[in-house]
Amino acid sequence: MSSQLEPEEVQAIADAMAAPTAAAPEVAERDFRIPRRLSLVVVRKLEEALRNSVPSFVRSLQAVVPTEITLEATCVREITARGLFDNVPEPFVIARYLTGRAPGWAVWEPEAAIASVQAALGMPTSADQEIDVGRELSFIERRMMARILDALLRPIADRFQLQVDGLTIAEKPDEIGSWEDEGPDADAHRLCVDLALTAAGRTSNLTLYMPGFLPAEVELDEEEEAIATPSHMTEVPVEVRALFDAVEVPLADLLDIEVGDILPLGPVRSARVTLLVDDAPIAHAKLGRNYERLAVRLTDMVTPVEIDDLPQ
Repeated sequence: MSSQLEPEEVQAIADAMAAPTAAAPEVAERDFRIPRRLSLVVVRKLEEALRNSVPSFVRSLQAVVPTEITLEATCVREITARGLFDNVPEPFVIARYLTGRAPGWAVWEPEAAIASVQAALGMPTSADQEIDVGRELSFIERRMMARILDALLRPIADRFQLQVDGLTIAEKPDEIGSWEDEGPDADAHRLCVDLALTAAGRTSNLTLYMPGFLPAEVELDEEEEAIATPSHMTEVPVEVRALFDAVEVPLADLLDIEVGDILPLGPVRSARVTLLVDDAPIAHAKLGRNYERLAVRLTDMVTPVEIDDLPQ
């Protein structure tokens, strides 16, 4: 049995997802008015290329931060930079850099970033040590943080044949800049790379927003041909529903149901979410959050069932 969630229930789930003991992953919004540039096949190639190069990225980092480091590329996707930092919560650690004239960014969780800086400066640090993330970084700390992020960003950019220049650390909103800084020909398109980084005893998320992306090594002619949507149908609204879980209840129990009764569901945080269009499954996803809102990130598409495959 499935039910329509009330706003209060949605907020309760969102609050639970945002709990420090089991924080949900951030999910970036996509502007559906902007078409994809890379096919799923190409994006998967980029993801594989990154994962194959992880050992070299780790060596580059360890040259600056002499500690045990593990790194994993968790997701590669396309996004728009429109409104990307409109509501960024403080404190934050954001590195801004240029590829040509287009700005890109690297966003790192402040506590892990400062712990890595302290380790790079030879200061004693441990996983249970409290880190003051509310203070302003010193000049030396900003320089060291820029070195650390440059040591990671530059080999990744080289892997995609991009040039990185002018990396600086932003700690205030007016230092972040905007995709429009490139000028009248500015392009909001970015390749978003999510990384899970463990350094100085702390595991954190580090996200790269890379501009000017068109890797020469990717065979774009292998992209699947896009299916053109008839112009008269492009504005037709389609309802997409996220099914968190379903339970079966005996009819006798259902007839006795009263206000205040509890229907146990599966483990929400770890359960796979199914996206439905007109009651037909189209994709699977995982729960996350976008700022204070509940959100889902697609993990795989559901293969449509062919008529010939249906049981006779």
